[in-house]
Amino acid sequence: MKTITLTYVIALGGVAMIVFGIYCLIKERAAELRSHIPAIQTIAVGFVLIGLARAVQLLLLILVTNYHVAGPIAP
Repeated sequence: MKTITLTYVIALGGVAMIVFGIYCLIKERAAELRSHIPAIQTIAVGFVLIGLARAVQLLLLILVTNYHVAGPIAP
């Protein structure tokens, strides 16, 4: 349960980063691309965080599925 909560928090942080990046793009109406680079990087970090959350969810699904099929691994 803690891992699922962690993935949702990471995904929420990713969505917040994307929204913040879009806000920065809208706020700055400069014509130069150099002024948009930090906002674009912020959006990219948001997508990376969402991807990380999905990867952790997939890993959790694989581990739970293998545990139920094979049973616990004896030491």
